[in-house]
Amino acid sequence: MENACRAGTTTRFSYGNDTGYSQLGSYAWNKDNSPSKAHSVGEKLPNAWGLHDMHGNVWEWCLDRYGDYTGGSV
Repeated sequence: MENACRAGTTTRFSYGNDTGYSQLGSYAWNKDNSPSKAHSVGEKLPNAWGLHDMHGNVWEWCLDRYGDYTGGSV
């Protein structure tokens, strides 16, 4: 999945390092440009391999505990 997302690049995102996230809105729906809803596939720019929505959109809805697990095995 990561290889497809990066489209063969070694940068932080498939479209470059974008340390200030200035280009992110062109490639992904995220908390800053989406009113908490799913969007149709392909509304943002694709990566170099022609894949859309590899950053953001619905994956950001996944609920998971963030932090160390304190119990035994899961």
